Amino acid sequence: MLELKNAGGEVYAICSHKSKVESFLIENRIRYTHLPSYSAVSLASVRFIKSLIRQRDIQVLHAHFHKDIWPASLAIWGEKEKKLFLSIYMGVPRKNDILHRFIYHRVNAIFTSSKELGDRLPSLYPVPRSKIHFLPYGRRIENYRRDETRRIEVRSKYKVRPEEILVGTMVRIDPGKGVMDFARSFPYIDGSLREKTKFMIVGEPTRRGRGMPGESPYEPVCEEYLRGLEKFISNEGLSEKILLTGFQDDLVAYLSAFDVFVFPSRDELYSLVVLDAMCMGLPVVAARSGGNIRQITDGVSGLLYEVANSKDLATKLELYLRQPSLRVQHADKARQFVQDAHSMDDAVRSLLGFYQD
Repeated sequence: MLELKNAGGEVYAICSHKSKVESFLIENRIRYTHLPSYSAVSLASVRFIKSLIRQRDIQVLHAHFHKDIWPASLAIWGEKEKKLFLSIYMGVPRKNDILHRFIYHRVNAIFTSSKELGDRLPSLYPVPRSKIHFLPYGRRIENYRRDETRRIEVRSKYKVRPEEILVGTMVRIDPGKGVMDFARSFPYIDGSLREKTKFMIVGEPTRRGRGMPGESPYEPVCEEYLRGLEKFISNEGLSEKILLTGFQDDLVAYLSAFDVFVFPSRDELYSLVVLDAMCMGLPVVAARSGGNIRQITDGVSGLLYEVANSKDLATKLELYLRQPSLRVQHADKARQFVQDAHSMDDAVRSLLGFYQD
């Protein structure tokens, strides 16, 4: 939204009350409002959106969450000049029943950052292949520079010495994200290398969609997974070697603190945080699955290990721990990949082209 605004577009957002999105919109002076209801089908929300697009002469509705397509689609019923787009960022179940066919009939295009998902969508959604488009994530690589001051601050906070190699990850604490695979790889690293290495896990358990007042904001299975992770670290006597930080807002500071980035997710369509790490000039070790295979050229711009195989992950990490020059070589190639394949200007230009076509 900010990039569209900076490109000259008029942007108006609908978001959840007191969400991180709302905070971002306020900070960047982007106009926004809230729906009267966030249930999948709410007549009050349909009427609200219909009134909003008429009052402000809005031509394009772009949904970024699959449930939001319902009120948006119903709101433009009879508004033939209005366009409706949907971006899909994660795997989806089959939605090909009569109700979904009715709702998705008014969708002009679906965007996905994963070519593999784009190939599967025609069999999952009631949308012809001609309406499904690959739209790569955009990144402004000039905004990603290692900040030495913040690097020192973060490492000092967690007692990481200047000479130690900090291997970090940023993921949700979720069974599918493979965080335990990462933690379990530490004991497999050669003893002489373990002495000068620490791991850092930045993230929190997956949040509930909407929690009841007073209850935990996190998914129960993910809270249990975190407790298992903490127990493993304690039982192995690794509390000073594997550091848990919880969620952190300052992406650049923590990526600046890292020397190597690990992405252990077992099945990721296409990872934004891997792009962020690559932009920051970090060598990346990732599970050989999903979008990781497209993002990382093994042995050229990073290293891939066998999914869920902590011992293989440790073997790949040892290559970087032993060879600082290899870390630099792969990091340079990774940064160049983002620059070539994920230009923000190209992404915005492509999106505006769809809006205006």
